[in-house]
Amino acid sequence: MTSKYLSNSALKTINRIGDMMIPKNGEFPAFSEVGGLEYIDEIVSYAPPADIKDLNLVLTILAFMPNFVLRWLLSKMENSMESTGPLAPIFRMLDVGLRGLVFSCYYTEKIPASYKGKKPLDIIGFDLTRVED
Repeated sequence: MTSKYLSNSALKTINRIGDMMIPKNGEFPAFSEVGGLEYIDEIVSYAPPADIKDLNLVLTILAFMPNFVLRWLLSKMENSMESTGPLAPIFRMLDVGLRGLVFSCYYTEKIPASYKGKKPLDIIGFDLTRVED
């Protein structure tokens, strides 16, 4: 797993956070099992270079955090919509950014050939080309 835009530690951090946001659940595979990070450059390439640099910095810092700190951060991010504290806007921005990356990589039509399980889009019954009556 390599990226033109994100460092190896940033990619590993997205995998860790992704597995916390989307753990294996029933027939749904865990985030890291799907391997959607293989196509992350297609998502990140639209971001301004300064944003990519900041994302790399944040993810590299988070790479040094133990799992309990990442879980605390994810909880703060998730609950930031109801919060009015001074850090709430920062947690909301992190939530939108990280959740957007994780879910875009997970619920994608581009799954690596090495993945042999059922695709998340197939599990939820989503087909972009299907037209319902």
